[in-house]
Formats: sequence, C-alpha cells, structure tokens
Amino acid sequence: MKEALILLHFNFQNQKILMQLRRLLLLITIFLTALQGYSQKNKASLNGVILTAGKPEEGVSVSLKGTSYATLTNDKGEYKLIAAPGNYILMVAYAGYKTKETAIILNESGKKVADITIEEDMATLNEVAVTGKSKVQRVREQAYNITAVDLKKTYNTSADLNQVLNKTTGVRIREYGGLGSAFNFSLNGFSGNQVKFFLDGVPMDSYGSALTLNNIPVNMAERIDVYKGVVPIELGADALGGAVNIVTNKNVNRYIDASYSYGSFNTHRAAVNTRFSGRDGFIANINAFANYSDNDYKVDVSVVDKTTSKFLPEQKYKHFHDAYKSGTIMAEAGFKNKSFADYLLVGFAIAGNKKEIQQGRTMQKVVGQAFTDSESFITSLKYKKDNLFTKGLSLNVNSTYALVNNRSVDTSSRVYDWTGNYVYRQFASAGDKGELGDKTIYVYDEANAQLTSNLKYQLNEQHSIALNYTYLGYKRKETDEYLKVVELGEPSIDKNILGFGYNFSGFDNRLAISAFGKMYDLSTKMISNAITQSASSTNYGYGATSAYHLSDKFQVKGSYEHAYRLPSAIEMLGDGLTVNSNIGLKPESSDNANFGLAFLTQQSKNHFSAETSLIYRQAKDFIREKQDGDKTVFENLQNVQITGIDGVFRYGFKDLLTFEINGTYQKSLNKNKFKTGTTSPDALYDAQLPNVPIFFGNADLTFNFKNIKYKDDRLSLNVSANYIDDFYLTWPVLGSLETKKAIPEQFTQNAMIAYSFLNGKYNLALECRNITDVKVYDYFKVQKPGRSFSVKFRYFLQ
Repeated sequence: MKEALILLHFNFQNQKILMQLRRLLLLITIFLTALQGYSQKNKASLNGVILTAGKPEEGVSVSLKGTSYATLTNDKGEYKLIAAPGNYILMVAYAGYKTKETAIILNESGKKVADITIEEDMATLNEVAVTGKSKVQRVREQAYNITAVDLKKTYNTSADLNQVLNKTTGVRIREYGGLGSAFNFSLNGFSGNQVKFFLDGVPMDSYGSALTLNNIPVNMAERIDVYKGVVPIELGADALGGAVNIVTNKNVNRYIDASYSYGSFNTHRAAVNTRFSGRDGFIANINAFANYSDNDYKVDVSVVDKTTSKFLPEQKYKHFHDAYKSGTIMAEAGFKNKSFADYLLVGFAIAGNKKEIQQGRTMQKVVGQAFTDSESFITSLKYKKDNLFTKGLSLNVNSTYALVNNRSVDTSSRVYDWTGNYVYRQFASAGDKGELGDKTIYVYDEANAQLTSNLKYQLNEQHSIALNYTYLGYKRKETDEYLKVVELGEPSIDKNILGFGYNFSGFDNRLAISAFGKMYDLSTKMISNAITQSASSTNYGYGATSAYHLSDKFQVKGSYEHAYRLPSAIEMLGDGLTVNSNIGLKPESSDNANFGLAFLTQQSKNHFSAETSLIYRQAKDFIREKQDGDKTVFENLQNVQITGIDGVFRYGFKDLLTFEINGTYQKSLNKNKFKTGTTSPDALYDAQLPNVPIFFGNADLTFNFKNIKYKDDRLSLNVSANYIDDFYLTWPVLGSLETKKAIPEQFTQNAMIAYSFLNGKYNLALECRNITDVKVYDYFKVQKPGRSFSVKFRYFLQ
C-alpha cells in the first residue's frame, strides 16, 4: 500500500492509476451531482439586477444577512441566490456606495425578483472600505490555478507587459537585451511556446514579432490572467504549461488614453487608446503605439587579445548596433447588445518593426550590420451571443487572418570588435561569409489563419457543457534574395484542436469542478535538401480541475491534466539568421498536477490575501532551446521532471498602502536514464536543466495620498525589488566547479513617483530602474541594461 501511494504521488504515467483516478473523479462527480440535486429540493430562487446611476453594476456583493448565501453580480449586473424558504434581510454592498438592506420573504412558489439601486456614499469616497470582491479577486478564485494581474496601478509607468509580468509569482521573463530584444517567457518551469499568449481570448501566435508582450503598453489592457497548468478549453490552445490572456478594458464606454515617455538610451514610447460607444449599440476601438530605443547601454566584456589569444580583464563597452523601432495601429468596429449579437466586431491591425543585431547568442560574437525586420497585416472577426436560439446556449467565435513579411539580413564581410572597429575577412571564400553565417537576405512570408469557436450550454444552475474547436493554419514561403532570388520552398503547419468540457458548480457556489478532453491533430509539410517531407500525428489529452471554499476566507484548489503541445513554426523552421531549423521536432506531452491554497480576509481598513501552490510536471519530448555555436536550435529532451512551489502574500490598508511579496522555487531535472536509442547510461541523468532559474522572487510597496494640494489629486510612491538566485549556464554535471553556476545572484530595485490631478485627467510619473546599477543577466549570460531613468506624461479623459 505504501509503495502504491508513493507511485501515485510521483508517477502519473502509470495507466492503471490514471484509470483509477478517472473512475474516482467520475464517482465523485456523480455523487456530488446527486447530492446537489437533493440539496436543491425545497429551495427558493431569488434573482435581480443591481443598478448604480441607472446602469447595471458588475462585482457587487449580494447576500442574505447572517447566512452563507452570497454571490456577486455579473457583467450585466445580474445576481442569483438559491436558499431555503424563509424571511431574510437582503444585503447589497459595494465599495464607495451605501450598503442597502431589504427585507424579503422567500417561499417555494417560485422565483422572486428584486432589482435594487444603490447610491454613492459621499462620506466615504475618499476613504473607501473594501467590502465587495474586485473583479481581479474573483478571477483568482476560479477553479483554475490562476493569477490575475491588475494593470490599473501600472498605467502611469513606462513599463511594457513583459516588465509587469516579470513581477508575477511563478513567472520569469529572460531577455537578450534592451527594448525590442528577443525574450523567453518561463512559467513554472515551462518556457517559450509551451506557454501560449492570447489577446482577449484570441491566440497571438500569428501576430508576428511586431506585436508581442515587450512592445504592448500597459494602458491597453485592464488585467492579465496567468493560467498555471490547466487552461480553459474555451481558449482552445495546445498549451502545455499554462497560458497568458491579456484582457482589454470593455467597461468604459467612451475614453481617450494618450501617453508619451522618454528614458535612458534615447528610449521613446508613445500610445493612444480610445473607444467610442453610441446609443444605438455602435462601438469603435482604436489602439496605436510606437517604440524606439538606441539601446546604447554599456556592458562589461572580456575580449580576446589578438597577439596572445588570451582573455583580457573586463572593460566597459557601449552597444553601437542595437537600435529598435516598432509601430502598431489596431482598430475594430461593430455593435454590442443587439438582438443578433451581444457583440460583433470586425477589425484590422498593421504592425512593423526593425531590430539591429549587436551580437550572437553570446557576447563574444560582435555584430555591426546585420538586422531583422517584420511587417504584419491582420484582419479579425469577433462574435458572441448568449441565449442563442434557446436559453442557456451561448456561442463565441474569434477568427484572424494574418499576412506577415519577415526578413533576416546578413550581407557584411566585416568582423567587428566591441570598440566598433572592424576588419575584413582575410581567408578564401570570405566574400560568402556574413557576420553570423553565410551571407543571406532570408525572406519568409507567412500566412496565418486562426479560428476558435466555442459552444456552451448551461443545462441548469449547477451543470454546463462546452464544445470548442480551434484551427491554426500556417504557411511559409521562403526565399533567399542575396545576389539572386532563390525559392527555398513553402513549408506548412496545420493544427486542429477539439475540446469537450463539463462544469459543475454546487453547494451555494462553494464547489466548482471542471473535467475535459482534447484531441490534437498536427499535419506538417517540410522542405529539407529540396525534398518535401510530410508528416501527421493525432494525440489525446484529458484532465480535471476543482476548487472548494472551506469558508468565505479559505479556498483549496487541485488540478491534473495530460496535455500535448505542438511545435511552432520558428522552432521547426528557424528564422534564417539566429535560430537554426529542426524539422524533426516531435510534439511534447506532459502530465501536470497542481495543488493550491488561498486565503482572503477583508475588513473596514485592512485586507489580507495569500496564495500558495505546489507544482508537479512529468514531460516527454520536452522542447527546449539550446546554444548552437553563435546561434540557437530547438531540441527534444526525452524525459523532464519539474517540481516546485510558489507563494504570494498581499496586504492593503484602506486606499493608502498596498504591499506584495512573492517567491518561486522550482527544479527542472533531466530524467533520461539512457541515451536516446541506446542502452548506454546518460551522464546527464537527474541533472538540473541549464539556463533555467531555480529560485526567484519579487516585492512591491505602494503608498497613495489623495487631495495633496487640489481636490481629487493623487500622489503615488512605489518601490519594488527583484531577486534571482544564481543558476547554471551549462549542465551542472559537466565542466569545472567554477562554471557550474555561471549566472550570478542578482538583486535589483526600482522606484517610481507619480502625480495625478483633475481626477486622473493629467498624470506625470518619474521612474528609475535598477537603482544600484548592478549587473543583470538572463539568457546565456548576456548582460542587460543597467540603471535607467524615464519620465511619462499621460492624459486620460472619459
């Protein structure tokens, strides 16, 4: 029995145990369904709408005083309570509004409707008591292991979404340099395309390099939902280790949000976000932003002496070929709250960028002329309709079609050093060699088609089912335009993902269970040495997640899934310059388990919350990026095990102070006992994967002061810190002890002061990053920018 329990805990791949788990889950679900059905007998239903100033209000706390019956209003201001018949006091509470209590009588005769209007509490507008749960907190309490990042407090900073997410529990974003540089997103040990990115539920895979997390301004979104492990089927992704969904602000009907920031290294960032909503339901959104930086920060480099071939002591050198610029315009228009659609939006986006290349994947290869650029044109269609044909049936459709032109240009025979000086190559056939490889103007035109459709049916108050289908079609036309145009082929990748889910909610919404199954279909056509190779595969995944409120303060969560992730275009085909191709990459699979606890308490002045989660991953054919000379290439590792724990603590005092501290510890181990295809022992067995941080954490403290000089003005002071423990650059079982942890411990601090007046209409912020100017490293020990300053002006009108 003891051995069986150990095997159950550490080996999720045992099929017999998995079958027992599935049977147990089914029995539990049947039991809970029957119990819930029994518990609903002899109960009465109370529903209605909560209004503020004549408009429905979301997130209002509605409860029957003195009982455990409580809920929150949805985005239409609607609430519903099911309780035993009797006499009650209906209590409605919302931050900044007077609490309202109404006597009601519930009986078994049917539903009772109570629409209530609440009024602003002018006496507490400047000292708001937190009595209702925020939208962000409600997201955190979903059955999934999810972290919701509220972006409102970052609107006056010059940060991009990457910099905000890098403070989040379990997240580590490793960049190759300054603004616009390539980056690797890591979430609980999974990285790169193992984590999928969405913009309002639409996959961002097809958007191109001009529209990514490191150039999207924070003002464009309301919050970011970070799913760790199990991902809802409505996102329709082949995510293996989690997903990031950027949620834009849809609650404000009309507004203009314009900002401009200037900072160190000649960095400029500008953004304009606006929305217009008409009384007839017409809506239009426009988002435009631009970024530029010279990225001419200094780095410490040990160069090789040309006469002795030995490394000299480190000296400071300035980046001289690392500029980046990008620009994006996104627009959409349509209708909302119509009989034919809750919303119907048609949109387009135009984006472009150019990135100079300063070095190879390490700091020993200096580059002075090579660059990459990209242009994207994207069309989109969004449609949603609740109660389609019948009550409880909803349809949600998102589709995009993107044309992306990418170039990787390397045509110089010069050999640069860190001073910016250069010489020409002096050996035979030097004219064919560029700075990073063979001379090339590698052009790849991409056509990306994406469709996600979700059909959900609410069977009754406790049960719902959902069907989701996602299609991702990718086609690349490759040419080399150096000297003459050479057609290299037209590889393609087609993905079909079908998912079915069941959701249960019961015991007065204290328990939530979701179970799902997925089918992953991959078809590829690749070109290698002028030979076309076609391949296809079909895999099946499944899983379940649950959450239970032990009380109104404590929640426990658990989840398990067997998931697949299909290789991406860059991973298989490369980019023609810095990433080599590997068309033989296999889909990777993983058995993932999560267990979490959450605590929340809110009083009139103080509010606390804390969360922690345990992570276990057992991955096969794990796709990772490794160094390949001066470039990188993606490879499969047969078996990888990831275990970890993370936690976060938050405290707030009225609207004056907020504090958050979080930490993550994770181990990523190679579990290949034998070399692939042989019986020879693998020397890297049980070794920590290189270039992956093991322990890291963040702290953030903010003070807010109101009515400093004028009515409705606001002063915010923020300090934050980031810590990364030293980690391995190469496999720790290889090389000397001195190289085992070649990426040193890092501790950085940031500070910001922001002032707003005329109720947030005008905003000014000053910011300093890396106050102590310590050396910071990420991927392959590439040094990132040191201390930097920025100033941001923001205008907001609604």
